Amino acid sequence: MTRLHRKIRMLTEKAILEYGMIRPGDRILIGVSGGPDSLSLLKIFTDGFVQVQAPFTFLAAHVDPGFQESGVPNRDRLSAHFGRSGIESRIVPTEIGRLALDPDAKKNPCFICAHHRRREMYRIAHREACTRIAYAHHKDDIIETLLINILYGREIGSMNPVQPVFRGSMHIIRPFMYVDESMLKDFARESGLPDLPRLCPMDGRTRRQRVKELIAELQKKEKNANIRENIFKSQYRVNIDFSPESLRIREGHDR
Repeated sequence: MTRLHRKIRMLTEKAILEYGMIRPGDRILIGVSGGPDSLSLLKIFTDGFVQVQAPFTFLAAHVDPGFQESGVPNRDRLSAHFGRSGIESRIVPTEIGRLALDPDAKKNPCFICAHHRRREMYRIAHREACTRIAYAHHKDDIIETLLINILYGREIGSMNPVQPVFRGSMHIIRPFMYVDESMLKDFARESGLPDLPRLCPMDGRTRRQRVKELIAELQKKEKNANIRENIFKSQYRVNIDFSPESLRIREGHDR
């Protein structure tokens, strides 16, 4: 096991233990899009933990959005990878891509795609009697989501480490919340994980990409400030005293 592998496993276990992400007897559905992040999460789970002692089972799920592709389809390459690794898996073909990119669609394509993929994951989880859905959202995803919600959604919020759904009968967990995106890219290469083509026509043109570039530009100009880390830690240091919403609640004012 390499130093990078051990570090990612340690950070993953830290998140799992701090937030009680895994309970004894859990059946976990791991979402695998085919990118380096989700394939890395699957490998970390497959190779096993040291500090996480709770017994659990897991399987992988890939929701194929149906984007046009040439050559061997991504879903077939993933199926072969799951088979070689001895991983129980479910692969669901869909037409989500067509729905998201419909010229008459009234919402952002990324929102539509994420909504339908999430709904399909819930269906798989229910069919397979899963108690947890694990996504490979990493530290950079959480940082960027916080800014996306502020800039585009008019709210302050990001991704919770553990998020109950369906009245708590199921939970979404994010074991990579402390892991940097760059670490996962290096780990995927180091581990020889499948390098699948990126098929989404919106790739590189999303709000997330613009926010990612904004953070990089700020960091370039502010060399003495750790911009990414400051944004991440701001979620844990909410100053209620300087929130107009808290003042409204305290004094009983309506909006």
